[in-house]
Amino acid sequence: MVGKGDKSARSEEAYAVSAAEREYLTAMLDVLVYESVLVAWRRVPVGEYMIVSHEGEEIRLTAQQAEMWARGAFAVYLALVDQRRIRPRIPGDTTQN
Repeated sequence: MVGKGDKSARSEEAYAVSAAEREYLTAMLDVLVYESVLVAWRRVPVGEYMIVSHEGEEIRLTAQQAEMWARGAFAVYLALVDQRRIRPRIPGDTTQN
């Protein structure tokens, strides 16, 4: 049987994981903006995200959709870097094309 203390501990743990996932998504989106993969992003009410494309399109996504979108965009970005079709702008990068 689960006691009250166990429920609150699980609830706090779930919140911490959720916060960590939010931070991870935020970091990915920030890198995608820095690397000019997208123009901008912001959190909007009700746990959603607004992503602005280079075409000026504003795409409103749930947190889950934004994470999937960011992972896909990041995968494409990394593939282009691996193929040496683009060069990353990340500070301290010393790789030569």
